[in-house]
Amino acid sequence: MLMLLKGSRADRLLLLAALVAITASWFVIQSQISAGPAVAEIYHGQVLLATYPLPQKGEAEQGFQIEGELGATEVVLDQDGVRIVSSPCTTQHCVHSGAHRHAGDIIACVPNRILISIRGQSASEFDAIVE
Repeated sequence: MLMLLKGSRADRLLLLAALVAITASWFVIQSQISAGPAVAEIYHGQVLLATYPLPQKGEAEQGFQIEGELGATEVVLDQDGVRIVSSPCTTQHCVHSGAHRHAGDIIACVPNRILISIRGQSASEFDAIVE
Protein backbone atom coordinates (compact mmCIF):
# COMPACT_ATOMS: atom_id res chain seq x y z
CA MET A 1 0.00 0.00 0.00
CA LEU A 2 1.10 3.51 -0.76
CA MET A 3 1.37 5.63 2.37
CA LEU A 4 1.07 9.36 2.03
CA LEU A 5 2.96 11.73 4.25
CA LYS A 6 0.68 13.68 6.47
CA GLY A 7 1.41 17.11 7.76
CA SER A 8 0.52 20.73 7.46
CA ARG A 9 1.82 23.18 4.91
CA ALA A 10 4.21 24.53 7.56
CA ASP A 11 5.66 21.01 8.00
CA ARG A 12 6.32 20.73 4.29
CA LEU A 13 7.94 24.18 4.16
CA LEU A 14 10.11 23.26 7.14
CA LEU A 15 11.19 20.04 5.41
CA LEU A 16 11.99 21.94 2.21
CA ALA A 17 14.00 24.56 4.17
CA ALA A 18 15.98 21.79 5.90
CA LEU A 19 16.80 20.13 2.56
CA VAL A 20 17.94 23.46 1.08
CA ALA A 21 20.11 24.13 4.16
CA ILE A 22 21.71 20.68 3.96
CA THR A 23 22.46 21.12 0.24
CA ALA A 24 23.91 24.60 0.76
CA SER A 25 26.04 23.34 3.66
CA TRP A 26 27.43 20.56 1.49
CA PHE A 27 28.54 23.08 -1.15
CA VAL A 28 30.15 25.32 1.49
CA ILE A 29 32.06 22.38 2.98
CA GLN A 30 33.26 21.27 -0.48
CA SER A 31 34.46 24.78 -1.29
CA GLN A 32 36.37 24.93 2.02
CA ILE A 33 38.07 21.59 1.32
CA SER A 34 39.15 22.59 -2.19
CA ALA A 35 40.21 26.18 -1.41
CA GLY A 36 43.85 27.19 -1.66
CA PRO A 37 46.97 25.24 -2.61
CA ALA A 38 47.14 21.51 -1.88
CA VAL A 39 48.48 20.71 1.59
CA ALA A 40 48.92 17.56 3.65
CA GLU A 41 47.59 17.74 7.20
CA ILE A 42 49.25 15.24 9.55
CA TYR A 43 47.30 14.07 12.62
CA HIS A 44 48.11 11.82 15.56
CA GLY A 45 44.76 10.85 17.00
CA GLN A 46 42.72 14.03 16.87
CA VAL A 47 45.72 16.38 17.24
CA LEU A 48 46.95 18.24 14.15
CA LEU A 49 50.74 17.87 14.23
CA ALA A 50 51.77 19.69 11.05
CA THR A 51 50.64 21.02 7.69
CA TYR A 52 52.94 20.68 4.66
CA PRO A 53 52.38 22.06 1.14
CA LEU A 54 52.59 19.33 -1.51
CA PRO A 55 55.73 19.77 -3.63
CA GLN A 56 55.27 20.79 -7.25
CA LYS A 57 57.31 19.52 -10.21
CA GLY A 58 61.00 20.30 -9.71
CA GLU A 59 60.75 20.86 -5.94
CA ALA A 60 62.76 18.71 -3.56
CA GLU A 61 61.20 15.77 -1.76
CA GLN A 62 60.68 15.99 2.01
CA GLY A 63 60.80 13.07 4.40
CA PHE A 64 60.09 12.91 8.12
CA GLN A 65 59.00 10.56 10.88
CA ILE A 66 55.91 10.77 13.08
CA GLU A 67 55.77 9.02 16.45
CA GLY A 68 52.55 7.06 16.85
CA GLU A 69 51.17 4.56 19.33
CA LEU A 70 53.33 1.69 17.99
CA GLY A 71 56.43 3.64 16.95
CA ALA A 72 57.72 5.82 14.12
CA THR A 73 55.87 6.14 10.81
CA GLU A 74 57.96 7.47 7.92
CA VAL A 75 56.22 9.90 5.53
CA VAL A 76 57.50 11.26 2.22
CA LEU A 77 56.19 14.27 0.28
CA ASP A 78 57.35 14.40 -3.34
CA GLN A 79 56.10 15.27 -6.84
CA ASP A 80 53.72 12.29 -6.77
CA GLY A 81 52.06 13.47 -3.54
CA VAL A 82 52.29 12.24 0.03
CA ARG A 83 52.76 8.63 1.07
CA ILE A 84 53.71 6.50 4.04
CA VAL A 85 56.84 4.52 3.19
CA SER A 86 57.19 2.56 6.44
CA SER A 87 55.11 1.98 9.52
CA PRO A 88 55.34 -0.37 12.53
CA CYS A 89 51.79 -1.67 12.00
CA THR A 90 51.31 -5.31 10.98
CA THR A 91 48.84 -4.89 8.10
CA GLN A 92 50.80 -2.25 6.11
CA HIS A 93 47.63 -1.02 4.33
CA CYS A 94 48.86 2.56 4.74
CA VAL A 95 52.16 1.73 3.01
CA HIS A 96 50.52 -0.18 0.15
CA SER A 97 48.01 2.61 -0.56
CA GLY A 98 50.73 4.56 -2.39
CA ALA A 99 50.97 8.29 -3.05
CA HIS A 100 47.95 10.58 -2.64
CA ARG A 101 47.65 14.04 -4.15
CA HIS A 102 43.95 14.88 -4.58
CA ALA A 103 41.88 17.06 -2.26
CA GLY A 104 39.86 14.87 0.07
CA ASP A 105 42.28 11.91 -0.06
CA ILE A 106 43.11 10.30 3.27
CA ILE A 107 45.87 7.93 4.34
CA ALA A 108 45.29 6.26 7.69
CA CYS A 109 47.48 4.01 9.78
CA VAL A 110 44.79 2.99 12.23
CA PRO A 111 46.91 0.85 14.60
CA ASN A 112 49.47 3.65 14.91
CA ARG A 113 46.75 6.37 15.05
CA ILE A 114 48.32 8.41 12.21
CA LEU A 115 46.08 10.19 9.68
CA ILE A 116 47.13 12.24 6.66
CA SER A 117 44.46 14.35 4.96
CA ILE A 118 44.89 16.27 1.69
CA ARG A 119 43.21 19.68 1.58
CA GLY A 120 43.18 22.30 -1.16
CA GLN A 121 42.97 22.25 -4.91
CA SER A 122 43.23 18.89 -6.60
CA ALA A 123 45.64 18.12 -9.39
CA SER A 124 42.73 16.52 -11.27
CA GLU A 125 39.00 17.08 -11.41
CA PHE A 126 38.25 13.33 -11.62
CA ASP A 127 37.50 11.15 -8.58
CA ALA A 128 38.03 7.93 -10.54
CA ILE A 129 38.31 6.63 -14.08
CA VAL A 130 36.64 3.35 -14.94
CA GLU A 131 36.93 1.27 -18.11
